Amino acid sequence: MAARARDLAVTLVLGLALGACAGPTGNGDDNAASALESRSLNERLADQRIRSAIMAELLSDEELRHESNISVTVFDGIVLLTGEVPDREAGQRMARLARDESDARHVFNELVIAQLSSVFSRTRDRMLVGRAATRLLPLDDPETLDRARFHIVAERQRLYLMGRVTREEAEAITEEVRRISGVREVVRLFEYLE
Repeated sequence: MAARARDLAVTLVLGLALGACAGPTGNGDDNAASALESRSLNERLADQRIRSAIMAELLSDEELRHESNISVTVFDGIVLLTGEVPDREAGQRMARLARDESDARHVFNELVIAQLSSVFSRTRDRMLVGRAATRLLPLDDPETLDRARFHIVAERQRLYLMGRVTREEAEAITEEVRRISGVREVVRLFEYLE
């Protein structure tokens, strides 16, 4: 009985922690809530169409569907593939599917050959995104920083920064998130406004 109560308590704590992480940056499966407010409906729908086309291809491939953990993030027409695949060929096949079956402007293939990540690892990544969002809230230098123009994804303790920003904004964002405990690497995939 005590073990069952402990399991329930752990489940509740994890649920609350994950709920707290759902904020303005998300974790790959959907676009940021704040971005939804300032991006046009057509931009959002275009990203959704691209992601849907890629996911349809992923789900129709038996090996990729059953032996991989692949997250597809689309922001401003740029695709980011993260997660684990069983071998190099599977990762290349997924990237090829993403390029060939969608209207993506560019595909970043950050898939790794590794065992599938654990629930703990995925939870830790979501918490890193939540910490990053919190860390960026007070950031007001440069004054022109528009949080709706960038998106943060976490995978295997790496933070991927996507979106359209100035170089000054990119530096400010990167400096803030690189100091978060648990972040192994920050990967900038920004497009620069200038």
